Amino acid sequence: MRARGLMTLAAAATILLTGCGGGGDGGSEVASVTGTGNQAAASPKPSEDPQERGLKYAQCMRENGIDMPDPEPGKGIMMRLDKNTPRETMEKAQEACKQYAPSGQRAGGGDPKRAEALRKVAQCMRDNGVEKYPDPEGGMMRITGDVGQDPDFKSAQEKCQKEMSEAGMGGM
Repeated sequence: MRARGLMTLAAAATILLTGCGGGGDGGSEVASVTGTGNQAAASPKPSEDPQERGLKYAQCMRENGIDMPDPEPGKGIMMRLDKNTPRETMEKAQEACKQYAPSGQRAGGGDPKRAEALRKVAQCMRDNGVEKYPDPEGGMMRITGDVGQDPDFKSAQEKCQKEMSEAGMGGM
């Protein structure tokens, strides 16, 4: 598996990683998720400590076929998805592990204020040179490795801190 580069996007809780279709060049897609929302957890109620929840989520995802390292404190959950990972494998793993997922994934997104804030982040990133930065869709955002490799990504990220903060994005 050839890594396409790490993406340091600490995504708001409404982001759901869906970018793992078959085919492609065998590269990877990487994103991170931090659960900053205050939405109700699925039953049974797992720990509310974000680090403990992240550890359980990563372990569960690995047990269900997704290569994922344990999260580092303050950096969110990092996933490296081989483009050859079947979408069904990712969806099954997400379903099996949803009780540990960041709060936006547990609830399926849907907060209109957060969605609007994420749209502002996307627009800011595009306005600052990351043309392929996607808009959230249905409370979800699909992030691919090529977005994180954009030469303007880091500088755009720095310029969009206000919007990211308003969207509940942390760990930049």
